[in-house]
Amino acid sequence: MELFDFANWAVELHRKPFRRSLSIYLYPNRPIKVVTNKITTKQTVLDFLSTKREWIEKNFIKFEAIADLYPKKTIKAGERFPYLGRDRELKVVITLSKKAFVSVSEDQLFLHIPKAQWEANSSLEHHPKAIAELRHFYKREAVKLLSQKVSHWAEVMNLHPSELKFREQKTRWGSCSSRKAINLNWRLVVFGEEIIDYVIVHELAHLKHMDHSPKFWGVVESFIPEYARIVKTLKSSQGLTDFLSERS
Repeated sequence: MELFDFANWAVELHRKPFRRSLSIYLYPNRPIKVVTNKITTKQTVLDFLSTKREWIEKNFIKFEAIADLYPKKTIKAGERFPYLGRDRELKVVITLSKKAFVSVSEDQLFLHIPKAQWEANSSLEHHPKAIAELRHFYKREAVKLLSQKVSHWAEVMNLHPSELKFREQKTRWGSCSSRKAINLNWRLVVFGEEIIDYVIVHELAHLKHMDHSPKFWGVVESFIPEYARIVKTLKSSQGLTDFLSERS
């Protein structure tokens, strides 16, 4: 990977041996990612970025607006965290158990911390188990819920994947391979069920049409009539999952 600056932005240049095209990828709070082949010159990359400068600037402005809507979460008692589309208050519970864990109620998330690991002046933000246990809880519950939903929709649509896997990605929520294996981002459990259902139906529809042709969208629409509205909601709220990133 090569690092350099373009205008006021940092750029990561990734070279792939058999890549034919030159592509730009933008993400919130991250450098511009450019992917190209081994022989494309840096000047060619800079020229290409120059042609896309207005587009890049518009997207980063959108990212800033989204960040204002979804400020950074602090891992502390009283903070609210989204789970299945509802914000729930985090409460700390001192437990006699030897291991930390997280549980959930209708309106709250409970972080259970062993008495031996807790002091009255402890900072939850820096507690070694806080973010790890939150992540473990979300992933565990996601695997259970998403597995059940895939089974349900596979029966309804009569489209059955060869395999179901779970991944953690920044902005990609699902994928379907040519071998009919489906990957789902476990962070989906942050969102409400209509978004989760849409993503699952979208990926199952790829078992019938691997492209995004009108026929593909026809399949999606037959099961999720308001998919266009849901897609917009998902795109504008993807920052909700940022708190699940591992702290360095």
